[in-house]
Amino acid sequence: MLTTFEALPPCTQAPLADPPFDRWVNPDGDVTAEFRRISGGYSVRFPEQADFAISLDTMHVRGTPDDGTPLSVVETLYRNAIEPIVGNHFGALNLHGSAVLGPDGAIAFLGHSRSGKTTLAGAFATAGYPFLTEDVLALEVDTAGYRVQPHRPVLRLFADSAEFLLGREPDWDDDDSKQELAAGECLPHTENPAQLAAIYLLGPGDAESVELTPLMPAEALSQLFRHAFVLDVEDRTYSRLTSLNVVSFRAPRSRGWKHRHLRCALDYHCDFDVL
Repeated sequence: MLTTFEALPPCTQAPLADPPFDRWVNPDGDVTAEFRRISGGYSVRFPEQADFAISLDTMHVRGTPDDGTPLSVVETLYRNAIEPIVGNHFGALNLHGSAVLGPDGAIAFLGHSRSGKTTLAGAFATAGYPFLTEDVLALEVDTAGYRVQPHRPVLRLFADSAEFLLGREPDWDDDDSKQELAAGECLPHTENPAQLAAIYLLGPGDAESVELTPLMPAEALSQLFRHAFVLDVEDRTYSRLTSLNVVSFRAPRSRGWKHRHLRCALDYHCDFDVL
């Protein structure tokens, strides 16, 4: 679902009178987004970053940065959060994840922010498996199941991850925030959609060795929903995830995979040497 975007001048975030009807909370318990209903649409607050007003009548989005927030951060929030949640509201299926092109199709990695999705996709890319997306897993239904749509040819990384992938220190001014690393010969990206082959749900990153645990339907559905972009609890995103879950277990076997759309929990020690 296409929206138009307008960036407004920065403004210090003031307390809001109405309580949010929903929140995004990260594994550390921090609130990363708050959702409120407004006339004709919704408002979404990313604390200490930006406020967004979404008009469902005009499909226009206004983003107001908090004081000190760069415009690039607001634009990234729009692309990687607002667009996916509005898309899901109108029938799309967007999940919070990265994906690479493997021998038998797209391999997706779902996880919370800072769980290693982008670095993992970059590591596969440097090994010769092009990345499709680094933060938004956009799925479209076709006759064979689901296809992963490619996203922007950039990886947003912290400096240490960029240094690991490049083999040298990046020429960045700010080492404390994520910056964009463009695709290239050593970091290939594909612009072609790819058939979904497998989904891995990333764990906390404290396993002593690589752990792969196949997920049964009920658990897999619960995990998938945690990584969906949901604008309103009344959306039908849950039913679309249920369809994805059913297809995953009923599809025929494919080359090299026990099941097409295999879902596993994946955990490994978050260390560059292990990666």
